Amino acid sequence: MSLRYKERRLCFSESDFEHKVTDIRLYSTDDERIYLEFKPVFMPSEDGKDLQWEDWNYYDSICFYKTDYEKLLLPAITPVFPVIDPDPKGFGVQETLDLTTINFFGKEDWQKLIDNLSGCREKADNDEAEFYRVVIGFLNEFMTASDWFCIEGNL
Repeated sequence: MSLRYKERRLCFSESDFEHKVTDIRLYSTDDERIYLEFKPVFMPSEDGKDLQWEDWNYYDSICFYKTDYEKLLLPAITPVFPVIDPDPKGFGVQETLDLTTINFFGKEDWQKLIDNLSGCREKADNDEAEFYRVVIGFLNEFMTASDWFCIEGNL
């Protein structure tokens, strides 16, 4: 098994911006369509402004497909919950990861996810350790972009 990457660009004419998504696959086949996408969230510049779809699709993101997220990511994500949506107008406490929609995280919870993935990496074989190394690298990079983050699923 080898780690595979594919970059795709999404252009949003209504919003006049471009978003790069990096698909990362280790065990997932190329025809899998159920995914989790990890993203930093663009912080609203106006106090009191509601988050819009563009805000969590502003920055580049990474995407994982079902086999990989079930086998490699959920064991690290599940213990992070419950989380508190950092947006005061948001969802409040999220008890579990919702694979059907968007899940918002503050910086502290995002760091817990990174720490959990680092623990998984220590126990992994070479291919899986490389997968975790790449994911952790992206998530650390996201930490420099924002204080809010999200995982969006399409189950």
